[in-house]
Amino acid sequence: MSKLISTLEQLHLLRSRAVDDLSSRLASQNQLCQRFEKNIAALTSLATELSTSGDGSAAMMFNQSKYKHNIQRVIDWQKQEQALAQLEAQKLQGNLLSESRREKSLELVLDAKRADIQTAHLRRDQKITDSLSAQCWLRQQRVLRQR
Repeated sequence: MSKLISTLEQLHLLRSRAVDDLSSRLASQNQLCQRFEKNIAALTSLATELSTSGDGSAAMMFNQSKYKHNIQRVIDWQKQEQALAQLEAQKLQGNLLSESRREKSLELVLDAKRADIQTAHLRRDQKITDSLSAQCWLRQQRVLRQR
């Protein structure tokens, strides 16, 4: 039975590590999503500041138009990457939830097995105590009969 407990403890440890690993990967993925969000905000701010600048020559306006167009392409690309990162974060969240459930169910099984072993030890100890008590009682009865 102790080999079963040992095996369950090792499996629990592996599952616990898997949960920790998924948690850290999810945290990293969420940080990536936040970076994309900050990049998009900064680029959007840069594009709006450019459009508020005043008059200029036709060449300057052409350059600003190209610059704004390029910034918009980068914003669109960042939004696409952010969407992919969010999908990955959702996938990791689902995997984490699933792995956490597996780890918790294994923990419950492990606790139940430990309780079974504890109950078996208590029963064995009680049987030994009962046996010793019965032996003492029988000895006492023999002594009383011999008198």
